[in-house]
Amino acid sequence: MEHQSLLGTLGIDWKLFVGQLINFSIVLFVFWKWIVKPLGQTLTKRQERIEQGLKNAVLMDEEKKKFEEWKQAEMRKIRGEADQVLRLASDTANKTKQEIIFDAQKQSETLLRQAENSIESQKQQMLKEVKQEVATLVVMASEKILRAKLDPKKDHELINESLNGIK
Repeated sequence: MEHQSLLGTLGIDWKLFVGQLINFSIVLFVFWKWIVKPLGQTLTKRQERIEQGLKNAVLMDEEKKKFEEWKQAEMRKIRGEADQVLRLASDTANKTKQEIIFDAQKQSETLLRQAENSIESQKQQMLKEVKQEVATLVVMASEKILRAKLDPKKDHELINESLNGIK
């Protein structure tokens, strides 16, 4: 009874207090079961997602750095290959240029030799024709001399006449 009297002196009805305590426990249970626990799980999941997002961001930064390093290395490699290709193309172009110049010189020398041979051949042909013409003239002059059978003065005049005809 002391408990009742102590509660009674404070103005607390224990039946009402027990009922309120049961109601509070039910409300607290409902609040805990359907609000606090799901909210706690939601907050925990959200915190885990945020932490995972931060980890992913750090991993992405690392991957980005690795990619940038790889990209720079590849660019250096490609530039080196491009320089090598350009050097090779330049060397090939110079070699081709030299070959073309050599071939052109060879062709010009061949053409010059052919022209010289042609000129020499024409010269020989002209000399041959001149010799034949001279021979014909000599034969004609001799024929005139033999036909005439004149005196030495006349022979000399005929030879001079024939020679004047050659000029």
